[in-house]
Amino acid sequence: MDQILQAVTGSEMLSMLDGFSGYNQVEVDTVDQHKTAFTTPWGTFAYKRMPFGLINAGATFQRAMDLAFG
Repeated sequence: MDQILQAVTGSEMLSMLDGFSGYNQVEVDTVDQHKTAFTTPWGTFAYKRMPFGLINAGATFQRAMDLAFG
């Protein structure tokens, strides 16, 4: 991630907030959403976007950034 940030240093339109909000934009494939399900007293829910804490979430986000920045 540090290499990517160095590569875009000097860009007028990029901020760290872009990176943090971008992490929450990675979609979970619909066939895998049931794997992120959790139950509360109000019902059962599943993530549609990549939540923090998944084992491969960081690597998946890094791959997306590598593809985006080239």
